[in-house]
Amino acid sequence: MKSNFSKGLLMTALITGSVIWGGTNVFAEELQEYTLDQMVVTATRTEKKDLDIPAVVEVYSEEQIEKSSAANAYDVLQNTLGVNTQSQGFNGTGMGTMTSKVMIRAVEKGTLVLVNGVPMNQDGKYNLEDIPTESIEKIEVVKGGGSVLYGSEATGGVINIITKKTMSNTVKVAAGNFGRQRYNVSAGADKFNVVAGYEHRGFADKMSGPSPTSTSRSMYDYGKGERKSILWDWKMLDGLTFTHSYSNNKHQYWQKNYDTKVRTQNNYYEDTDNMFLLQYDKDGLKANLSYGTQEKSYDQARFTNGVLGTTTPYSSRKGHNTNFDIQKQFELGDNTLLIGATYQKEDMDAYASKVTYPGSRKTFKANSNYQRDNYSLYASYDWHLTDKSNLIFNARQTWACGSDGSQTNLDKNITTNVSAQNMNKFTPEIQYVLNLTEDSSFYAKAGKSFRLPNLTQIFGTGNINPGLDLRPEQGTHYEVGYKANIGKGNLRFALFNFKIKDSIDADVKYDNAGTIEEVNYFNEDVKNTGVELSYAMKHDDNWSTRWGATYQNPKAQNKHTYGDMGWHHIYNNYQLQGAVDYAFSKFTASMSVNFVGDRVSTRAAFDKPQRELKPQCFTDLHFTYAPEKNQKAFLHINNLFDRLDITTNSTANYYSLGRNFMVGYEYSF
Repeated sequence: MKSNFSKGLLMTALITGSVIWGGTNVFAEELQEYTLDQMVVTATRTEKKDLDIPAVVEVYSEEQIEKSSAANAYDVLQNTLGVNTQSQGFNGTGMGTMTSKVMIRAVEKGTLVLVNGVPMNQDGKYNLEDIPTESIEKIEVVKGGGSVLYGSEATGGVINIITKKTMSNTVKVAAGNFGRQRYNVSAGADKFNVVAGYEHRGFADKMSGPSPTSTSRSMYDYGKGERKSILWDWKMLDGLTFTHSYSNNKHQYWQKNYDTKVRTQNNYYEDTDNMFLLQYDKDGLKANLSYGTQEKSYDQARFTNGVLGTTTPYSSRKGHNTNFDIQKQFELGDNTLLIGATYQKEDMDAYASKVTYPGSRKTFKANSNYQRDNYSLYASYDWHLTDKSNLIFNARQTWACGSDGSQTNLDKNITTNVSAQNMNKFTPEIQYVLNLTEDSSFYAKAGKSFRLPNLTQIFGTGNINPGLDLRPEQGTHYEVGYKANIGKGNLRFALFNFKIKDSIDADVKYDNAGTIEEVNYFNEDVKNTGVELSYAMKHDDNWSTRWGATYQNPKAQNKHTYGDMGWHHIYNNYQLQGAVDYAFSKFTASMSVNFVGDRVSTRAAFDKPQRELKPQCFTDLHFTYAPEKNQKAFLHINNLFDRLDITTNSTANYYSLGRNFMVGYEYSF
């Protein structure tokens, strides 16, 4: 990937210098007060101090998100301790119906993503790359199985993205190498707030290349892309808020022959997401009513003798999610009871230009529709045992019914209707918290989790064959931890173990050209044991540091690929992190390093063994200068060492963006 880095830095210096020179009445920007024990909502569904929560929680504040200069939520979460990320392009971009993945503790399909407490997962996809950071107030990451309080999908953990409810009148512009540009504007009033943005994603060559286990000789350039987004909320009444968010993302990938560098095909992808949310929160009663859509389309145009042909639809899908959640908290003396209920309606329409006839390589065009109703009752009882200890009982009962699918063969105009089995699951959990001192605590917990098969995994679409006999995943989780606030620092330690029975994985078959011919889903088992340690400290008014390390041993038992050879290693064994922040008067700076080592691919392919992947090393350097209280200039440099990191753990090679920078200016009025 090529970049004119030196010219870009010169432009950065000129722009930043002009802003600084124009400052006259300078206000010193104070470093945000260091918070040792943050308040967290997601882990227990009620607001509690981190010391009182029996889980490892990572919280990204608005200030931290700004320092990362991240374009979207995926970029922010890429540097989270104990988290693996995968994408088929930089900034979390994906191809086809694929999206970026954020995997907590090496559970590939077990991350539940919430926006303001509302599930965003649709058929296993959550499009974090489509959520711009300018609309985010805070992100909470809860590690460990959380299906008891939140339901399906949370076998690895929960990510809750909390959007801004109060916005200043601000204009923000930024530009960088690779032709990237970002523009954002926000405005706020007493009861109405809005933020809108546009991003031009630029161009990058050699985004992918053949892997040692692939027979395909294709590679991809990122041709161009853009994002348009808007989020607004209206405080209708005391405790009642309406929120609407919209984003549209377009990407062009240029497919080439790796050996000849001749372009063979253009691929066009478009994602459109909408969510309407009515939220009530008052006097211990919380309720959410939401409706969300997630649209994806994939079109392609082939080159013949150097001439680009007509663009034709290849596949598309539109998912609809209706969610209702209500919970009530009761104070029973020193104890607390939380009870709640949820309903979710899943509905998806899909089109595929190539659906394989059973037992044949012949294909046909098809329209499909799938739906399912999910009901849950949940409860949490926080029993105050002593002045220093609490015992917490959580339980959830889930019913999934009305799973129906229909597929219409558009070539023969024949419709087939199929129904899948009803599923239900009871998941209990017990947690213990002991406050050793006012500034330290110990916790232990054991519980169950589960994940329902996705609709396309059950009914199939395109080259995915139906899996009507798939069973829901069932996890058993154990964890102990220690938390301490020591002076101006905080220490967090956790030891965890889990095993997920009937984890759902794919058996992918390729043709001689390396193209996916068919996909069959099946149940297998996965497990992991690991330890995590982190420490953050504010040394003085100017300096603060953060570091962390995790070691784990994730394994899978994939009998479809490996037979009876037993457990095999997946993902990475260790991760090391470090960061330093500096603030003085009008100037702030921060640098972070995230190293992920001992990586292997998740599975073998083409009758070849798993392959070792080189370590990842993500680096970020950020500078901010505020000549006036309402003005801010910044420079962000990413991938300082210009590494070509592999961004996936699969059989294909997709690469990170080379050394890149963004320079920007923000004005509030």
